[in-house]
Amino acid sequence: MKLVIVLCVMFLAVCESRTMSRCEVARAFKAQGLDGFEGFALGNYVCMAFWESKWKTHKVRESDDSGKDYGIFQINSFKWCQDGTANGQNLCRVPCGDLLNDNLQASVECAKLIVKREGLKAWDTWDKYCNGRKLSRWVKSCDV
Repeated sequence: MKLVIVLCVMFLAVCESRTMSRCEVARAFKAQGLDGFEGFALGNYVCMAFWESKWKTHKVRESDDSGKDYGIFQINSFKWCQDGTANGQNLCRVPCGDLLNDNLQASVECAKLIVKREGLKAWDTWDKYCNGRKLSRWVKSCDV
């Protein structure tokens, strides 16, 4: 009986989250207008999303600052989305749960607002792992 319960829980965990492939991410980001957005090549966004979430669309984690970080870009609930965080600003005007969607539309729209306001340096991971590096490898062989 315990084995059946463990297997059911494992199955549910797999169904609740999705890890996209590098090329799936690149194609989705390109289709939603991130290639060249605010002067940044597509590889910047693919690289940054990898270091933020490992391309897991349903990732949620406690933030180092306040609130929680959501989705493929790990967008913070204190400033950018609404999850009930005290004094949250919700500048993207979106429920944080919408950032956990596999179609990535809400995540990309919110990321665009963040990039317009603060640039990609808003993500420490972009500055640390992507900025100034060869980024073509992130979209290589993806037909984008």
